[in-house]
Amino acid sequence: MTSTRVSQTGATLITVLVMLLLITIVGTYAMSQGLMNLKIATNSQIQKILMQSSDVALNSLEKNFALNQNVRLDATPIGQILLPGNEDWELQFCFKPSELNATKTLTNASFFDLTDYRIIQRKDNTATGVSDAQSGDKTKGYCDIDTMFAIGRKAVVTQIALSQPDDLAGTTKKYQLSAKKIDLKQGNTEVKRVKVTVTSLSPSLAAGVNDDQIKTCLSDRMMDATAINNLKDATTKVAVETVDQCLRNLGVPVNSQVSEYVVNVDDSSSNL
Repeated sequence: MTSTRVSQTGATLITVLVMLLLITIVGTYAMSQGLMNLKIATNSQIQKILMQSSDVALNSLEKNFALNQNVRLDATPIGQILLPGNEDWELQFCFKPSELNATKTLTNASFFDLTDYRIIQRKDNTATGVSDAQSGDKTKGYCDIDTMFAIGRKAVVTQIALSQPDDLAGTTKKYQLSAKKIDLKQGNTEVKRVKVTVTSLSPSLAAGVNDDQIKTCLSDRMMDATAINNLKDATTKVAVETVDQCLRNLGVPVNSQVSEYVVNVDDSSSNL
């Protein structure tokens, strides 16, 4: 009788241990699933914020052009990149509606400042870095992640680049890119294309990434991945690493958008 009771007690203990093991496995799985869902939701929220920041930058660019095209076009980013001699170059500047001043106070900055931009090319065919600036200052024209922010919460940084797209096939006809309401009967009608690349990032959410690495991506990289000068060829020319690619390789949350605009140059040619 005693041995039977001992046997029953041992069986009960084994049953309890198995149940505890099953509960532990189920609890661990549920916790890991919860953390994964939280991570997915967080990443989705971050991407939404970054996309909204890029959208705001593009809208600000359009408003800046609309307000100045008939006043002083060369004071706009679009006007600067359309100046003669800038066809194969890239204009970069930081979109910083919120900027920390010397006293670490957030202030409102202008959309585009003629003293705070740069027009650059790649350094050479075998390097990813940028050359000296043709216009502006090479040491300016890119975002400082410590002081320049796209939103007031100091969480997002947005950098913008403009270029004139290459017509690879050489088949663009005179009126093919004309915008609506342009009188095509006018023999002097001229339109030009402007490509805009906007990259938004969140440095504070880049776990384990050194700030200097992020600053190198912003200061020493081109942004237009499709320009002929930035592509590889069949010889020794290598493709550049863009700002977007550099940041992604570091694991920095980033969102890039590309838009193309058609500009009727004749309406503002006197201002160029």
